[in-house]
Amino acid sequence: MLKILRMGCNTTHGSSFTVNRPNGYDWHLLLLIKSPAVFVLNGESISTPANTLIIYDKNYPHEYWASDAEYKNDWIHFEFDPVLLNQYPITLNTPLFISNHFYISDLIQKMANEFYSNNPYMEQTIEHLMQILFIKAREQMETKTLQPSHSNIHEELVKLRSEIFSNPQNNWSIPLMADRLHISPGYLQNIYKNTFSISCMSDVIESRITYAKELLIESDLPVSEISNLCGYQNDVHFMRQFKKLTTLTPTAYRRLNSMSGK
Repeated sequence: MLKILRMGCNTTHGSSFTVNRPNGYDWHLLLLIKSPAVFVLNGESISTPANTLIIYDKNYPHEYWASDAEYKNDWIHFEFDPVLLNQYPITLNTPLFISNHFYISDLIQKMANEFYSNNPYMEQTIEHLMQILFIKAREQMETKTLQPSHSNIHEELVKLRSEIFSNPQNNWSIPLMADRLHISPGYLQNIYKNTFSISCMSDVIESRITYAKELLIESDLPVSEISNLCGYQNDVHFMRQFKKLTTLTPTAYRRLNSMSGK
């Protein structure tokens, strides 16, 4: 279904780098461009920022060059069954800014690690990684959440949210979170909700109650201790928030799930 012919990561060229292949390739070309560049598509010159993805169709003309700076990209020459494109439709021959470019670049690096290995499940692993890449590219096309100027704050927001759910017991507050991202509290609340469709403090509560559910099911710890482990200094406040989100008291939740697990 998928066959990689050649690929490379972080390939670098000087500022005079240019490509002009009037007939393209007899296979597909994927580029994750990590520096500003200029592409000619349908006769139009388009300036693209760093972290732009483009997938060329077979035999489509390739014409692009560095934009006054060192040129760097990840690249894949590949053949694949059109079914993959039908499952995860992506517009070919069209630049797409990638806000989560570290994620995409990491997928390509993982594919390269497999491609240049002799692992017994190399082909299956590469195919699954490529499917994930197509899914994330399609996701970017559909959401169009952020422009290049906002990509850094998006990455920091994702890291912040990951840390919140990894450490729900921390004393999270809006001023603390805003200070971590070096932005104002008001801007944090606005961009956080626009990005994740939930307010930052509601997400903190969600992370604590999620952790509490795990502890209630997987341990015999008293509710008061679980409350403390989840970042609550007041047991009554914990129980109120738990019931508000689950419609059950912590004790009832534990009893119900213990019974269903038997």
